[in-house]
Parts: sequence; structure tokens; C-alpha cells
Amino acid sequence: MKKVVAGAGFEITGALMLLLSSLIASLNLEKTTEWETRLGRYWQTVFNLGLLPLMIAGAVLLITGIGFSLWGIFSKADQ
Repeated sequence: MKKVVAGAGFEITGALMLLLSSLIASLNLEKTTEWETRLGRYWQTVFNLGLLPLMIAGAVLLITGIGFSLWGIFSKADQ
């Protein structure tokens, strides 16, 4: 049960980190005036704002949380 609760916490934290960093990038998208960027306008904004490490950490936490949740669900109950 502890693994499921920890996994849910990691999932919520990772999802919030991804969603909020995406929201920040989309709100600042209009300030990126370069249309012909190699990365594209959205990813150029993410890179300019320094949100890439936050998005990577959020994705890692989300994947780790899913792993913990599945591990806790399919493991034998503690005796």
C-alpha cells in the first residue's frame, strides 16, 4: 500500500510539473518573435525560459510514479 501511495504522490507531482511548465511556456509563446527556429516556436520558448530541466524532471517523476503504483498493485500483500 505504501508503494501505491508513494506512486500516486510522484504521479501528481510529475503531472503538475509538466502541466505548469507547459502553461508557462504557452503563456510566454507570444514573446518569442522568431518564427523560423530550428526547434519550433514552442520548444524555442521552453528552451529560452529554461523550462526543459523542469519538464524532464516532471516526466521522470511521472514515469517513476506509474512504476511504483504498478509495483505496489501487483506485488504480494505484506504479511
